[in-house]
Amino acid sequence: MSYRELRDATEILRALDYPRLVSIENFRIPNFELMSEILEWVVKKFDPNTRIPKNKETEGDRILFVKTCVLALMQRARLKLNPRNLYMSDGHSVRELMTVLKLLYQTTRNDVSDDKENMQVSVLRNQINAKKLEIRMASQIAAEIPVGGAAIHDLLSKEIFAKEARMRALSQQLNVSEVEKLVRQMIEKATREEAEIEHKLNNIGQDEQNLDTKIDRRKLECEQLQKRLSKLQSYRPPNRDEFERFEDRLKILYQEYVLVYRNLGFMKQQMNEIEIVEQEKSIDAERNMRIAVEKMKMENNGIPPVDIKVEDEDQQKAAHMRVFGNMIGAGLSDDEEDDDDLDDDDDDDDDILDIPSENGEDELELTNGLNNILENPEAEEIENFNPEAQPEMYPDEKQNGSDEDF
Repeated sequence: MSYRELRDATEILRALDYPRLVSIENFRIPNFELMSEILEWVVKKFDPNTRIPKNKETEGDRILFVKTCVLALMQRARLKLNPRNLYMSDGHSVRELMTVLKLLYQTTRNDVSDDKENMQVSVLRNQINAKKLEIRMASQIAAEIPVGGAAIHDLLSKEIFAKEARMRALSQQLNVSEVEKLVRQMIEKATREEAEIEHKLNNIGQDEQNLDTKIDRRKLECEQLQKRLSKLQSYRPPNRDEFERFEDRLKILYQEYVLVYRNLGFMKQQMNEIEIVEQEKSIDAERNMRIAVEKMKMENNGIPPVDIKVEDEDQQKAAHMRVFGNMIGAGLSDDEEDDDDLDDDDDDDDDILDIPSENGEDELELTNGLNNILENPEAEEIENFNPEAQPEMYPDEKQNGSDEDF
């Protein structure tokens, strides 16, 4: 271990504000206590929260201490140290510690150099700003130079006419009395203005007093109005309690009104639904009654119902056979023929309804048919049905009803 390295180590420790004074002679012989203190102080510099064993009495404790410090420096500072040289606690340990101490010392040097650089940068920045201001002023002056030159050129161009006017004015003889009169008038005007200004200056104090009195009067009025406002705010009208009572009652009545209105709407909806259901029931009852009457007529007249299929197709075709035209109807139009056909159909239907039964007793079989209908489960609805009592419920049924429905 050289003298220079020991000196550098002591100087670096002093520069880093190591709390203990370290001499060059301390590392001539092995000194584990001093080396452990320096090593622990260096580790705390990198991470104050690092846990380091305090017990250093036995050899195992010292080895554990050195290994812990070396591992902490490797994790925090990325520096790999030789624990064997550190354990020797002499010049070799100082050589190992110099890498860590130089790293810490460079950071302090960098701070100082950074301060100097910042100062230099600030000085240069100020100089640059001053130069920028000078350049801006020079540009403004350069922009004003052409304007001034143009104005001078215009004035010089007018110098010929101005010279003639000047010479003409100088050649004329001035009237001293008029000049003196004008001068006196200007002097009097200036004296009057001066007197007015002095009078105003003298009255400033009085104006200030008047303004102060006005301000005080306004303040008093404002205080009085504030007091009156506070009294009015604290005043409670005699009918306030009654008003609040009626207001609460109005809220309750409004809630009841809303409830009744909702119930009324619901009841109207239910009533409409019930009317629709009853209308459908009445329509079904009328339809059932017509079907029953049709069946009864078919049974009484001996004609099969509409839904029953007749096996003999020839008889069915003969029943629906129609004769169009005749020998004596050559002079009739088609419309008249159609009207005749419709009259024939109506007569046929009337004949069908008037066909007597096999026994010749129509009224007896009609009563029997009604008894059969009354035995039907739907007879009660047919018996209680009165189509004339509800003429407006089935307008379509009345308009479209004809003999063809039967």
